[in-house]
Amino acid sequence: MNASQRTSAGSVAAAAFAVACAAASISGCGERAAPATPAPLAAALAPAAAPYPTALPKLYVDHNGTLAEYRLPLKAGAKPVAILKEDPGSAIAPQIAVNYLGSIAVATSAELRFFMPPIVSFEPKRATLILPFNGAITAVGDSGAELNDIEFDTVGNLWLVSNIGGEITELRKPLRKTSVASVFVLFGVKGTKTSAFTSVLQARFDVNNTLYAYAGGNNGDMLFKLAFPYGGEPSPTGLNLEQADYVDASQYLPTAPYPQSLILGQYVGPLHSPPPQQPPPPPVDVLSQFAEPLNPIHGLFPSIEVNQIVGALIADPPRLLFYTLDVNTGRLDVWPLPLGTGDEPRLSFPCFAGGANCKNKPEHLFLAP
Repeated sequence: MNASQRTSAGSVAAAAFAVACAAASISGCGERAAPATPAPLAAALAPAAAPYPTALPKLYVDHNGTLAEYRLPLKAGAKPVAILKEDPGSAIAPQIAVNYLGSIAVATSAELRFFMPPIVSFEPKRATLILPFNGAITAVGDSGAELNDIEFDTVGNLWLVSNIGGEITELRKPLRKTSVASVFVLFGVKGTKTSAFTSVLQARFDVNNTLYAYAGGNNGDMLFKLAFPYGGEPSPTGLNLEQADYVDASQYLPTAPYPQSLILGQYVGPLHSPPPQQPPPPPVDVLSQFAEPLNPIHGLFPSIEVNQIVGALIADPPRLLFYTLDVNTGRLDVWPLPLGTGDEPRLSFPCFAGGANCKNKPEHLFLAP
C-alpha cells in the first residue's frame, strides 16, 4: 500500500522552518512568527541519555481505532489481555501514541486527549487532560485538524504530523491547557530539500532523539532526518522507507551475540544497481533491513529483504525480536532481530479486530512499561 496514495498533499503553509518558544515550558507562547534562519534550541533542552536497555512488558497493537494490549514475551496462542475503543462512539479512527511511561495520547480532529495508566476506558471523561486544537498547536482546516500521525519522542514530548500544509509540530512537556507548539518543521518549502515533498506521512525517533519523517510528493516518497535540536533543514536519506524503525547497537543487552545497528522498514525501490548500460531493475515493495551506517557509494539497497508488506513495525532489541502487522490481513508477526537470509516469522497471531478492520486500515505498534 503506497503511502502517498493514502494521504493527499496539503498546501504549503509557510516559507521557512521556525523554532518558537525555546523555554522548557511551552505555555504562554505567542503567534508562529518564523525567523529568517531557524534558531537552535537551548542546550538545556538536549535529550537525556538513553536508559539501560530493558525488555518492556507490554505490546500495544492498534487496528483502525481499536487498541489491544498483549503481555510480553509473546507465546504461541497468546491473546490480548485488553481490547479498547480509542474514540468510543465514533466511526472514525483517531491517531494514537504511547510514551515511555505508558501514558497514551489520542488525537481526534477536534482535540488531544491524554490518559494515564491504568487505562480501563478511552472515554473523554477519563482523560487527565483534553487539549482542543487550534492554529498555535497544529494546522486546522474546515473539518478540524487532519493528522496523519502522532508520536512521542524519547523524552516524552508529543509530535503532530499534519496533513494540512506538510507540517510537523512539537508539544513539549509538561503539557497543560495553555500548551502551544514549540517547534514547527515545514515540508514543501520552495528552495529547500523538501520542496518537492508537500505531505508528511509519519514521524519516528531514534535513540538519540533524531526525528525521521516519511514524506510524499509528486515524484515519490522519501525518508528525511532532522537531528536534535531541530534547528536545521530536514536532510533526505535517499531511502523510500515507510514504517521505519531504528535499532542502535547500545539498545541490545550485553548478552546479545551480534549487536548490530540497523534500520528496518517497508522499502520501495530497486534491490541492486543495474549492469553497465542497462536500465534499472524494477522497484519492489518489501520488508527490509539496512545495515548502518548507510553506504551511498555502494548503493542504498537492503542487506536483507522479505516479500511482505507491513502497515506497522517496531523493534524489541533486548529480546532480539521485532514485530510487524501485515497490511492485507492485520496479522501480528514476530521476527528475529537482526533479520537473516531466509528468516520467517517465529510466531504469528491473527488480527483481533475482525473482518474489514484488518485489511488496509491504519495500524500502529507500541512497546510500553
